[in-house]
Amino acid sequence: MSVSRTSISTPQSSAGILGVGANEDMGGIKFDPKAVITFAAAFILIVKVLDYLLK
Repeated sequence: MSVSRTSISTPQSSAGILGVGANEDMGGIKFDPKAVITFAAAFILIVKVLDYLLK
């Protein structure tokens, strides 16, 4: 007696549908992660200082 199994596999992400890997070069602007974190922290600090000064 044999049991037939039917499995349907789905892609892990939408990137899998397009065939694009995580390290694929898509072109466009490249950002350094450290620079983005530094800019975000500086921006938050500046906004907080301006909020304090303008009250």
